[in-house]
Amino acid sequence: MKPRPSFIERLRQRIVLGDGAIGTELLARGALPGSGVERLNLIAPDAVLALHRAYVAAGSELITTNTFAANRLVLDRYGDAHRTRDVLMAGARLARQAATDAVYVAGSIGPLPPVDGVPLTLPEQAALFLEQASTLLDAGVDVIQFETFINLTELVHAVRSVRRLGGFPVLAQMAFESGGIAPSGEHPADVACRCIAAGADLVGTNCGDGISTIAVAVDGLRTAGRPVSAYVNSGIAEWIEGRRVYGASRDYLVQRTAELLDRGVTLIGGCCGTNPEFIQALSRIVAERNTRRTVSRAIIVSPGTAAEAVPTPPPAAPKLVIPRGIIVEVDPPHGFNPNPVLETVAALHRAGATAVTVADNPLASACMDNLVVAGLISRQIGCAVIPHLVGRDRNRIALQSYLMGAHASGIRSVLCITGDPVRMYNETNTKGVFDVTSVGLVKLVNEFNQGQRSGDGSKSAFVIGVALNPNVRTLSGQIDLLKRKVDAGAHFALTQPIFDEKRIVDLRAALDAAGLSIPIFIGILPLMSARNAEFLHNEVPGISIPDDIRKRLASFQDPADQRRAARDLTAAFVSRLAPHIRDFFFITPRNTVDLVLPLIQIVRASPAMNDGMKRRDRQ
Repeated sequence: MKPRPSFIERLRQRIVLGDGAIGTELLARGALPGSGVERLNLIAPDAVLALHRAYVAAGSELITTNTFAANRLVLDRYGDAHRTRDVLMAGARLARQAATDAVYVAGSIGPLPPVDGVPLTLPEQAALFLEQASTLLDAGVDVIQFETFINLTELVHAVRSVRRLGGFPVLAQMAFESGGIAPSGEHPADVACRCIAAGADLVGTNCGDGISTIAVAVDGLRTAGRPVSAYVNSGIAEWIEGRRVYGASRDYLVQRTAELLDRGVTLIGGCCGTNPEFIQALSRIVAERNTRRTVSRAIIVSPGTAAEAVPTPPPAAPKLVIPRGIIVEVDPPHGFNPNPVLETVAALHRAGATAVTVADNPLASACMDNLVVAGLISRQIGCAVIPHLVGRDRNRIALQSYLMGAHASGIRSVLCITGDPVRMYNETNTKGVFDVTSVGLVKLVNEFNQGQRSGDGSKSAFVIGVALNPNVRTLSGQIDLLKRKVDAGAHFALTQPIFDEKRIVDLRAALDAAGLSIPIFIGILPLMSARNAEFLHNEVPGISIPDDIRKRLASFQDPADQRRAARDLTAAFVSRLAPHIRDFFFITPRNTVDLVLPLIQIVRASPAMNDGMKRRDRQ
């Protein structure tokens, strides 16, 4: 008997038909939503085997294992992390059992979930991808198929991690958004080049924002000169009675999918919402194409070789102007009248504040939209403004809309922070979104700056600020977090309020040791009374007020005396710092501007500020 050609050789010879959906089809056949379809490999293997056999009978030449989310992080949600290898082995065994001699088996691996909202480190990712891939290969799969990735860095790292296991074929598939742009901001040609350079043998797209988007992505992917795959959804899903329902008719879907073959797709199949009937209808078209014409030859090299293609260098980014000097925080109004806030900012601007930063629903309480307030400040006062951008209230789509609106409004700086948690007693049934962490926000804004988030490649010019909390027992964690933010694209940092000079000395030493040289604005919050100091110290996260300051304020019985003492303590503290520090961040409690104006005057009169202004003038 003539030996079966390798999978790569088969792609040289003809269009290869893949299978359709696994997860959504198992759910359609009776699997319970939320039960973890990969666990069916162990608890309902007959259902999985029947689906694989249905795809083979429909004409699939490459079937994928039911292992998309079979990693120990996802399985741990069901108490089955210890059975990860069993689930993977069973998934490969069932696919292998259904495959005939002419059918290849691809080990399916999907993206990894974050842990408690925090992305995994690269070593953590590598360990999980290696566990999945090595187990699937041990069980006899022919191809490792990465699919539905939305972050290119993760996909490239996944390919590079498993490439070390040997010379088997690797397929890297990305899900693209409208316009053919990856969710992480890259264009298809760059996705292809980076994946191939990492060791992928063919590249492709699955899932995503419909067939039109897949068609655009395919055109870009083909520029890298490697085989291209496309696995299409059955239209765009809608939620009906708690389930995803895909409404595209089979005839329409087959017709549109067939058009992808004219664009040079070499491996074709279905994703969410498709089924064996769709694959059977598509198989007739694939068979006709393979008979009617010679498949256009893509440049196929041996598995694991690096690509020669190099992404086109992006155009130069707009010049960014990083703020220096004095930044003052103000809160947006709780009602409909912005005039008091505008008057506050005008006074701060006249006094010499370099910029103001506008909080975004501080303490998770409803306020006027801070982007609207920022626009009013910019137009009416002429003061540079830095709105807070928090991940609490907006998902990734809304965050991107916010940034586009901010840039169109002339805003050129944002402060990326996680945001205060929602207070359930204040906003009943309100949930925080937290799609992205503060590091993810920085990365998102930086992607706009790099032209990775716009369909035409145009670039924004945001200066990106972040928060830094030095009021912790050990600074190492905060310094590591700041480094991650800087690596993601941050340009400057504002600290939480500091009340102890030793904190600043320790912070500077830690920053120097870490090689972090971005501008750090030292946070100063004027105290108002002994009660205010106790509240901030005991109830507000990130604030630590020394015992001697709290005792000093408590020694006065009259609140007016406490207020005067608090002003004197703050003014003395700023006077000691001003000769040595260039950049200050003042927080106005309840927008009480008279507490901050004298402090601005102290800083403006200091040698450090005057020297800094002279240097900026020369530049």
